[in-house]
Amino acid sequence: MPFDEASNFNVGDGRPSLLPFRGIYVMQGIFKEETLMELEHFDVLHDDVFIISYPKSGTNWMQVLMRLVYAEGDHKCLEGVASWEKTPWLELQKSKVLQLSRPRIITSHFPHRLAPHALQEGSAKVIYVARNPKDIIVSLYHFCKNALFMEMPKDFQSFLEVFIDGKVLMGSWFEHIQGWMECKHPQLLYVMYEDMTKDLPAVVRRMCTFLGKTLTEVQIESVVKHSSFTAMKNNPMTNFSKAEKLFEDNIKFFRKGKVGDWKNHFTVAQSEWFDAVYQERTVGLGLDFTWDLPEQPAS
Repeated sequence: MPFDEASNFNVGDGRPSLLPFRGIYVMQGIFKEETLMELEHFDVLHDDVFIISYPKSGTNWMQVLMRLVYAEGDHKCLEGVASWEKTPWLELQKSKVLQLSRPRIITSHFPHRLAPHALQEGSAKVIYVARNPKDIIVSLYHFCKNALFMEMPKDFQSFLEVFIDGKVLMGSWFEHIQGWMECKHPQLLYVMYEDMTKDLPAVVRRMCTFLGKTLTEVQIESVVKHSSFTAMKNNPMTNFSKAEKLFEDNIKFFRKGKVGDWKNHFTVAQSEWFDAVYQERTVGLGLDFTWDLPEQPAS
């Protein structure tokens, strides 16, 4: 998310509660309802590219990848300006979106039903980033614990319950992925976080084909190198170090990024309960997540 917007939040006022908005939940004091209401009529340009994802699905990673692909692997594109300034969130930074040069790379966490009408109809390209929900839950739980502008979860069990009920940031994960998975227009590319972890060069090639970009193998290697977990963690323009004051005890934005970290948090009973809910609520979507990747080397 764009932490320059969150920086306006007065951490001395204590943790805010989430604010309900048209069936989802947004951050009180950061999101503006009148701005959100206007977005359904946002003027989508034919050469816009949207990065759409549920929170904690690999959004920041995809933002960096997109910038590198359009820069043909030149890592200088990641210097000087924070990631969220070059690929701004529509629901939080509309004014910055309007200042972008074309083609615009625009980020959003909105579910399909709240996206601009023109985007729902396929008027611009969309890359939808999906991640296995158990790892999302763990990542979002830690984010909410440590971000001073987020409502503090009581404990992991309680957070799991509200996640399943859809009473977390951006509402129901089940509704979010269903809405975008059922959108079948050719302007939409689905990318799995786990595939990015397993074989990033292959994902970059898919992105290039989708975006109409022709990169050499050397350029693709540069994209992969400069979007690695280590490279992003060490780059102040991508590691959110500018926003450390907004987190408990300056805890870093980046955690592990590993596939299967959920196993370190879920009990057997919690895992079985979530599996049952997941199976019931994703029937017919054709989802095929990777839930664990053994022996993931540091990238």
